[in-house]
Amino acid sequence: MFDAEQPITIKLNTPDGEKVVRVRWPSGEEWVERQRRRKVVVKQLGRGMSETLVPDSAESDAALLAKIRLDEGGPLDPYEASIVIDRLSQADVDEVERIGPHVRVKLRTVGGEVTHLLQIPSARDVIEYRRSFARVVDLPYNRQEITINLSPAGQLWDKLAQSTDGYSGAVPIIHKVVAVKAAIDAIEAGLDDGADPN
Repeated sequence: MFDAEQPITIKLNTPDGEKVVRVRWPSGEEWVERQRRRKVVVKQLGRGMSETLVPDSAESDAALLAKIRLDEGGPLDPYEASIVIDRLSQADVDEVERIGPHVRVKLRTVGGEVTHLLQIPSARDVIEYRRSFARVVDLPYNRQEITINLSPAGQLWDKLAQSTDGYSGAVPIIHKVVAVKAAIDAIEAGLDDGADPN
């Protein structure tokens, strides 16, 4: 059962031995701010090729860990902090199934398996979500900077959610984002709509 109100213990295996970190679950605003700082740069190389650069986010992950850490354990370097935050953000899609006018999304999270039942989004919902989910800024020298805003996915989830299973309390925004994206991707791929896949 996933409970965002309960402390979470994460173990790290390091060359110096096992490190145990006890943290609280980050708030929705903290997840949004973390993602806002993680800008992706796409550089056009020419001839239809591009290179995607993900700047190091270890320092911002270390800052977030400092806010949510509950124990007085030993220090972690910024890279170990990134591992802790990445484990917290884990939400892997196990299954997406269409059930009439709904989509059921099963996720594997740090707190166990959870399920989201979402109404199928309208075309307007999808387009408005995509317009506000990512911001692309053109930079000099054939580069683009992409910033992801988690809030629109959270708002769309709030609109579409029918029920959840596996949660004791509120659903974290990081899980809402994954569930919404999985539902949209599955519907656009023609999940169970009888269409010829070819």
